[in-house]
Amino acid sequence: MAANTETESDQGPIGTWLHDIGAAFDPAIFIAQLFGFAVILFLLWKYVRPPVAKMMRDRQETVRQQLAESEAAAKRVADGKQAREKAVAEAKAEAEQMQKDAAADAEAITSDIRAQADHEVKRISEHGRNQVALVRANLVRQLRTDLGLTAVDKAGELVRNHLADDSAQAASVDRVIDELQEMSSGSANAVPSSASLVGLHAMRAASRDAALAVSEHFDSAAIDLDGSALADASGDLTAAINFLGENPVLRKRLVEDDENPEGKKAMVHRLFDGKLAPVVVEVLATASSQRWSSSSDFVVGLRRQNSLIVLTAAERDGVIEQVEDELFRVSRVLEANPQLSSLLSDHGKDADKRVDLLKKLVGDKVGTHTWTLLSSTVRLLHGQAADVAVDQLAELAAARRGESVAHVVSASPLSDAQIDRLSGVLGGIYGRTISVQTEIAPELLGGLRISVGDEVIDADVATRLAKAAETLPR
Repeated sequence: MAANTETESDQGPIGTWLHDIGAAFDPAIFIAQLFGFAVILFLLWKYVRPPVAKMMRDRQETVRQQLAESEAAAKRVADGKQAREKAVAEAKAEAEQMQKDAAADAEAITSDIRAQADHEVKRISEHGRNQVALVRANLVRQLRTDLGLTAVDKAGELVRNHLADDSAQAASVDRVIDELQEMSSGSANAVPSSASLVGLHAMRAASRDAALAVSEHFDSAAIDLDGSALADASGDLTAAINFLGENPVLRKRLVEDDENPEGKKAMVHRLFDGKLAPVVVEVLATASSQRWSSSSDFVVGLRRQNSLIVLTAAERDGVIEQVEDELFRVSRVLEANPQLSSLLSDHGKDADKRVDLLKKLVGDKVGTHTWTLLSSTVRLLHGQAADVAVDQLAELAAARRGESVAHVVSASPLSDAQIDRLSGVLGGIYGRTISVQTEIAPELLGGLRISVGDEVIDADVATRLAKAAETLPR
């Protein structure tokens, strides 16, 4: 024991520890522990090392990215600083240039304003001088006008006082007739007559030719008919015109299809043979075979022909002159009463009522033929003014007699000698017989106002005074 103790003490602590290990060493335990340690190492290597290694790689990559971004940011900061410095330099240069430009613009504007001011001063001065001249001219013109109007008014007063005498009135009429006679003697050619075109002036050439062809055919077809037969024919034609007015499709059919006139004539005969007088059927057939500009012209042409039928009846009964005179008097009544003319012209109202109103107006004051003309015309107006239509009838009656109508307005009644002389003078001017119809209008003061068709001769004192006033400087 003592020997052992000495040995251990001689070996020291390490020797003692090794001695203890050797005494405690068990190979089986050691192998088991070694195997367990190997298993732990394997598990650490297999399952712990990969995620740790991946984590380390990610961390390294993150650090590298952060470093790269830091470098890029530093570069951007440097670039931004450089760009800012450049922008500041450019802004300073631009500001300097703008200052220079502004100074130049200011100088130019100042120069323009100065020039404009000089121009405006000159313009205002010139305008002032012109205004002064204009005011002066206007004053002079106004004075002349006032003096002229005063003179015209004074002359008018003197003329009125002078023409208050009947002999002076007659003398003024005679002077107008003398002037017209001088015109007649100095004219080599007479004014051409348009009597055959009464009622056709508003039509186009094709429709006028068609209406004249219908009239010519009627004159030859009705040569053997007396006044009574013609009056009956007028009634039939009035009914036919009303029928066509109520049937626009048929009316259009008869006007159109110019390539088949015989077919249209055959249609007329199928519709009206045995129902209307033969001469009326012939008129309708002839009208349908003509070339019309419009369906309205077709109806107007038939209305005109209807009036010619009645005038032919009056002519053969020997009352055409009476009819003309009665028509003229009725036209003057309608012209003087526009409200009455408007009532008769209102085709929106029942035709029978309008004819009744006309009957109350003329009653038994006109003959049978005149009444037939007036009543059928009022029934068939379709938009035309009644006073115009009746006036056309009077002109148509005059044309039927180979005359033209002169509507003469005077301040006082004309004597028979003056009417005869005026008719002869106008006949020389127009190259045809002129029927004079007179009307009194005291406001004319003196002289005459004459209308022949569309031509008007203003030879009255009132018109001459008005023209004198109009010619004064304004």
